[in-house]
Amino acid sequence: MKFSTNLVLGASALALMTALPAFAQEEGSDSTRKLSTVTVTGSFIQGTPEDAALPVDVLTAADLKLEGQPSITELIRNLGPSSGVDGQTNQFASNGLEGTSNVNLRGLGPARTLVLINGHRQTYHPYSIGEQAQLFVDTNNIPSVAIGRIEVLKDGAAALYGSDAIAGVVNFITNRDLDGFEVGGSFTTFEGTDGDYDLSAAYGLQGQNFSWVTSVGYNKRSEVGLTEKDWAILPYDENPVGGWSTLSNPGYYVPIGPAGTPIQGATNDSGCEGVGGLVVAGTCRFQFTNFDNLVEEEERYQIFSEYNRNLSNGAELHLEALYASSDVPTWKTSPSYPPQALLNQFVPASAPGFQQYVADNPGAFPATSVGALFIGRSFGWGGFPGTGGAQEGYRKSETYRLSGSYIGDFDNGVHYDAALSYSATESERSTNDTYITGLTSALRGFGVCTDPNTGFDPATGTVPYAAGYAGALIPGAGGCEYYNPFSNAIPANAVTGTANPNYVAGLENSATLADWITDPSLTIANTDLLVFDGVFSGESNVQAAGGAVGWAAGVQVRRESYKVDPSALTDLDLTPGPGGTGPYSFLAGTTRADEDQTIFAIFGELQVPLYDTLNVQVAVRYEDYGGDIGSTFDPKIAAKWDVTDNFALRGSAQTSFKGPTLNQLGGVGTSLQFISAASAFKAVDTFGNPDLKPESAFSFNLGGIYEMGNFFASLDYYNFDFSDPVIVEEQANIVNAAVAALATATTDDDAILARITFNDPMAPTASTISRVRTNVTNGPDIKTSGLDLRLQNSWELSNNAEFAVGADATYIIEYDVDPYFVEGLAIGGGDYVGQFNRGNFTRSMPQWKANLFANYGLGDHNFRAVMRHIDSYKDERAAAARGGVGEKIDSQTTFDLYYSLQSEAFGGFDFGLSVVNVTDEDPPFAAFDLNYDPYTHNPFGRTFKISVTKRFGGSGN
Repeated sequence: MKFSTNLVLGASALALMTALPAFAQEEGSDSTRKLSTVTVTGSFIQGTPEDAALPVDVLTAADLKLEGQPSITELIRNLGPSSGVDGQTNQFASNGLEGTSNVNLRGLGPARTLVLINGHRQTYHPYSIGEQAQLFVDTNNIPSVAIGRIEVLKDGAAALYGSDAIAGVVNFITNRDLDGFEVGGSFTTFEGTDGDYDLSAAYGLQGQNFSWVTSVGYNKRSEVGLTEKDWAILPYDENPVGGWSTLSNPGYYVPIGPAGTPIQGATNDSGCEGVGGLVVAGTCRFQFTNFDNLVEEEERYQIFSEYNRNLSNGAELHLEALYASSDVPTWKTSPSYPPQALLNQFVPASAPGFQQYVADNPGAFPATSVGALFIGRSFGWGGFPGTGGAQEGYRKSETYRLSGSYIGDFDNGVHYDAALSYSATESERSTNDTYITGLTSALRGFGVCTDPNTGFDPATGTVPYAAGYAGALIPGAGGCEYYNPFSNAIPANAVTGTANPNYVAGLENSATLADWITDPSLTIANTDLLVFDGVFSGESNVQAAGGAVGWAAGVQVRRESYKVDPSALTDLDLTPGPGGTGPYSFLAGTTRADEDQTIFAIFGELQVPLYDTLNVQVAVRYEDYGGDIGSTFDPKIAAKWDVTDNFALRGSAQTSFKGPTLNQLGGVGTSLQFISAASAFKAVDTFGNPDLKPESAFSFNLGGIYEMGNFFASLDYYNFDFSDPVIVEEQANIVNAAVAALATATTDDDAILARITFNDPMAPTASTISRVRTNVTNGPDIKTSGLDLRLQNSWELSNNAEFAVGADATYIIEYDVDPYFVEGLAIGGGDYVGQFNRGNFTRSMPQWKANLFANYGLGDHNFRAVMRHIDSYKDERAAAARGGVGEKIDSQTTFDLYYSLQSEAFGGFDFGLSVVNVTDEDPPFAAFDLNYDPYTHNPFGRTFKISVTKRFGGSGN
């Protein structure tokens, strides 16, 4: 096998392999990141710090204080190895994930970084990333106040930790040593916000043979509209894809004759510009981003408590519990979405809005018109009736975690660690959309008085506008209302408040009608995870030249489940809707899911001190998913060679494995994506695949470390060879292939055309694409490699002062992706480094990122300056897909300043002041709806933060 061959080759090069050391702050110093090799992530063997042979970075709570105690989202974004992460509002790509955050090491995808809490697994967030169908651990559930340190293993680790650790491991380790009580708070503000608040409290009790630490966090983020930033809402000529849609309200119309067929070409609503629209190529354009937020209102609660007790037999009992609640109560979005079916949107000539429009615009429609087909969305420039602006939904979730371990030593010196962990998350999200049938009824005057889902008259159980209707309902009378799609229904521009000169009082759509025609697509999704870990370790009787051989062996059993419970209207089995995709104009329904799987694993590890200066780690793991996914055997080898007292080489090579997650094996999800051929956002339906193969990877790490006095330097080279990654097919390539097929009209193209739904199946064109089908599939092989660099030097000065400077940088050498096939057509491929990657299944990938810092500590005071640089990258899409703008996304350099005071006066008092992005740099322009890249750049501008913590003495004071 290729991986086995690569592993042998990697092992033979161990003399050259190296890895970065573990970084941790020395005890008693808060002013610089001094270095030690104390770490636990990456090995199960109880050993000395010198045994570490893996690339682990450690950030302590004291480190984070030096940089203003950033949120976990910003901390992860600033990590050099992390590329393309969620964490900011981004409904145009990571649909429905507002309020969450994740880690994406090496750009391989958030699902391929294993996130641990105190060395043990945590359940996934139950909603996947829209364009990748990847489940991930929501790092926002972890209260910052509880974190003692964060360990980042930048290396494949499946041999020890199992699936999900293809790209590495992030281990959040809580502080069990707090003694006493502390309360703290911070306030963060930038232009356009009412401010963000963080409150925390922690209590620690350190007894003679026990400790108990409980931490509570509260976070409140204020809503910030995109209109608050002058770069976020741009004119059409500066960014045609910056939220501009060809499906507007007001829209345009196709006159229909007595035979039920068009009798004239499309005509634009003459009142488009009067309500704020822009006419481009005869079509009214609507900029929906005026109604969207840069930051959603968020409220989050977190509680973490742990109890540790040393028992009389020398064993230690550890218990922990976590509860986290996240609420986005008023998620803002466009007043309505573009409809995916347009042939039902017929407005009869008898409608009052139609008659008024004809009176005000003589000759707009032929005299023989019996009505017109309305091409547009239900609500646009006039906002959503009742709210006067955006439509609102919500997202909320609750997470629970219980974990316990029993740790000790047998009389023969063998160490044991048995742990049982359970975690569960329930999430709920609600997004409003317009009924297909309800709009059809309301256009004909039967709004409010009929069933919006079926169109039935409740008295007769028949459809009033169908032939032969014999009920009593009268269009527009007796409680029935007309929906008016014309500009004369709009009182004013909902964004600017400017009155519409074409408005006619009495023709507006009522809030009652708007509520009737619109309902939420609602789902509740659940995941849970139960894990048993049992590990034995110790020193063997085998002696190598450098000492006794250490060993570890263990077993892991984990059971995971995934459930989706849609509302009746969202459940395709209950409500297929008129077209089989559900009752709504844009959002597709889904199916119920209730899946689970149990995974078994055994593993072993050896630490072999071949010589005093050469230590080798060998690990193997067998993991069995059962069923069609099957099993895997993954080995790992790592070594550290102290060449001199100041210089060391170390490195690793391993294979990794990841089975498909339960959500990827079935069901259907819908995301909102820009379809360039149609010049509008359309629904992209992603279907699960029960025939998925597992992912696998071979990776190795090599480099060197030099330390002399207070100077430290390290250079690390990483390399990943990734096979069969589970991806979502790229809709852009499917659409482009389908458009080309329309031009050739050959039977060989039927399969690719079947992936597209057109508004008029009898006359399909690129501009009438309404939906696109993509599948979850095994994608192309990926090869990526790069360099991590760290430098630091510190000087002890007089007067109890200390000065340090340092730098860290990550440079991606390559991210080569092979072509793959969809319905027999070759798709994509190439080197994705230095690209925006909006047209493929990966994320933004600047070639390099770097942070430089200078730190000055004087007694209780500390001053720190950080320069952060992100390289420029290109938008690889064709000019038409990005509106002819934004071929290059510029580099960005920002400067941050931090001051902190840690004083024992008044019993213990900490104060922090931060100014992030001192020069108030805007994020670089990107041809995207938000006008910047939310995966990469901080959009807030100059940001001020003030924090205060008061400590109260504990048992030791």
